[in-house]
Amino acid sequence: MSNSNPMGKVRIDNGYAGGPQNLDGLPEIDPFSPAYKTDPLAAIERVRAQSPLARSVRGLEVLTYDACAEVYANENYESASSLIAASMGLDFSLMKGPGRTLTNSEGEDHTVLRRTVSKWFTPRRVHELRPAAVDLVKQLIAPITARGGGDFEDEVANRIPGQVFCWMMGAPASSGDQLYAISSTLLNSFDGDPSNAEAFKGAHDELRSFIDELIASKRAAPADDLMSILLRAADEGVLDLDDVHSISIELLGASSDTTALSACRVIAQLASRPSDWARLRSDPTLIPGAIEECLRFDTVLEVDVHTSQVPTVIQGVEIPGGTIAWLGLLAANHDPAVFHEPGKFDLTRRHVQPQLNFGLGRHFCIGAALVRMELEALVSVVTEEWESVDLDGVPAGPLARGASVRPLPIAVKAEP
Repeated sequence: MSNSNPMGKVRIDNGYAGGPQNLDGLPEIDPFSPAYKTDPLAAIERVRAQSPLARSVRGLEVLTYDACAEVYANENYESASSLIAASMGLDFSLMKGPGRTLTNSEGEDHTVLRRTVSKWFTPRRVHELRPAAVDLVKQLIAPITARGGGDFEDEVANRIPGQVFCWMMGAPASSGDQLYAISSTLLNSFDGDPSNAEAFKGAHDELRSFIDELIASKRAAPADDLMSILLRAADEGVLDLDDVHSISIELLGASSDTTALSACRVIAQLASRPSDWARLRSDPTLIPGAIEECLRFDTVLEVDVHTSQVPTVIQGVEIPGGTIAWLGLLAANHDPAVFHEPGKFDLTRRHVQPQLNFGLGRHFCIGAALVRMELEALVSVVTEEWESVDLDGVPAGPLARGASVRPLPIAVKAEP
């Protein structure tokens, strides 16, 4: 399982002998075509048979596990979030806040930020939160159990990450739903729709005020939470208050919408496979591996975007500086060179290489262990308390990868 390899150290294979040596010689792929949108994996596989890389109207498409790993390992590559935001007419400086973030820093800045934040993200700390996470899930699913069904997304998945963020930052427990709503509004801005600008500004202002109030409360009464850790680092001159704001915004976004969607997809995939649900009920030790397989099979973050300002070489191909590299995490998680029969959902698959939802290397998601704990707490509770789950309105049978899980109406049969 990939938990044994938390930083994702992987083998990098450049063995595409005789392949193209420059960007112009790469095969083309159209990620906006109807065929791609209908079945992206089929479109990817046709091109991947020719090359680990392709070119498209949006830049460089990275189609294999090893090629993604090589980009993650290349110190010239950094997050392209600011370029993507600018292309959609969004003010990235406003989106990320006034200071430095883990995602958009490199070198010594990134080392300092990660070292500071990681003081909270220890195995002990994450383990200590598990009982509270289990209790939270039990409280959230109780009305669904009593009624025999409900909307899993709205009643459960959307409410877990905001609450966990409050525990992490030392914020009032009652603020969880408010923070999830703020985060969802901010993340929705990435659709590039100018009509969302006013809602985005309002959510950003609300979050800024929330963080200001939390800083004031922690100044008055420091505690054993991440906000207090950040403020101590600011007092010591390691960070400044702008960094505290930006890191808080970043962690809220990273811990909210993506975690909620992961929870929906994990439950949907398992619920659509009654025999697997029954196996987890009879053997909870299979739950961590089952979650990894759900995240691999039904990849939540299908692409990650990076760029290098200087020319680089990836998989033996010269890539001009400024080219946006679209790392196909969906493609990597379904790469047959790494995952045997990748189109098959295998509850007991042995993940020799980690699935890439959390990235790799120096930018490996610092909250990965926390997300895994939340998902494991969730699955352990629902498989214990629900004998079976039907995806209400969805035809019987295994759920296809990428199927819509928002909203997620379910009908449940409680444990007798």
